[in-house]
Amino acid sequence: MMRWLMGLALLVIPASAGAQDFKAEWARMVEAANQEGEIVMQSQPFQTAREFLLREWPKAYPKIKLNLSVLPEPQFWARIRTERAAGKYLWDMAVSGASTGYTLSKEGIVDPLMPELVDPAVNKPELWGGWDEAFMDLEKKYVLSISSFIASPFYNAAHVPPEQVKRLGIKAMLDPAYAGKIYWLEPTLPGGGRTLAQLLHAQLGEDGLRKLLIDQKTVLVAQQQQVVEAMARGTAWIGILPSVRGLIGPYVQAGVKIDDLRTFGNTPETGVLSISGAGVYVFNRRPHPNATRVFINWLLSKDVQYGFAVATAQASRRQDVPHAGDPETKPIRGAKYITPQREENQAAQDKVLALIAEIKKAR
Repeated sequence: MMRWLMGLALLVIPASAGAQDFKAEWARMVEAANQEGEIVMQSQPFQTAREFLLREWPKAYPKIKLNLSVLPEPQFWARIRTERAAGKYLWDMAVSGASTGYTLSKEGIVDPLMPELVDPAVNKPELWGGWDEAFMDLEKKYVLSISSFIASPFYNAAHVPPEQVKRLGIKAMLDPAYAGKIYWLEPTLPGGGRTLAQLLHAQLGEDGLRKLLIDQKTVLVAQQQQVVEAMARGTAWIGILPSVRGLIGPYVQAGVKIDDLRTFGNTPETGVLSISGAGVYVFNRRPHPNATRVFINWLLSKDVQYGFAVATAQASRRQDVPHAGDPETKPIRGAKYITPQREENQAAQDKVLALIAEIKKAR
């Protein structure tokens, strides 16, 4: 019995010592981060996501300024390449679309992310559904997705009968009654509009996609807020943008009936598995390495993930965080969805986008 107790003590002491070592190391890291005093981040265009970070981060670490920029993907690529050619390393990290992360990783601009996950409370693959699922790049080490939910087009039930959507799914968009009443965030530009392009092609086929763009006179807009505003004002009855619900809050306060806005559904035929703009990655030779590391571990913590999910109406990938999005954004267990933001799907998506560009020329 004595030997057994001594053995148990040997097992317990290192674990306790490890916890103490982490606390001490974390305190040293936070102090170093406070000395750096800043994080320079490329951020997604989703306003509620940015507002959450800018509101909550200073509460946790008031001595570290969060400097956010929101640059369109091509503009950011050009800027960071030009800066680095001039020997300037100005960016720390990004919370944005996955494609920028895995594209720049091929150029040696992005570092592996795993060394940044130092908190044992975040560095567990089971928390994220396994690293192979959570990482969006082919090598499974550069771009970590922190959100995961079903993205689907929206419709206004006051004008589009729910029974029709239930019966026809995406094909309901081809009803001539909706000509000129469909708004789509320009899919050939980087952003949420292209997230749904593969789904529409899969459900409508090439001929249906041509009809949607030409016969249905679908309105293509450059800014996501234009889709949201058109839906809120009733100018659009169908919005091809996966985040209408999360962006329409200000209009709700002005009297818009949010119950009339519904998604086409959460089946593989009506939605895709999306991460929105919640891909996390870090740049090499970053100017504020300690502040960046503190921020990432803070962002991936359970409470912050839940707050981020509630603020954006987009479910966290963390398995121990309650589903914070609408019920229709929850995946059906065992169903196989299109996952357009994974690098392995990039070639298929590019083919659809090339087809859309060709169809646009015929409009």
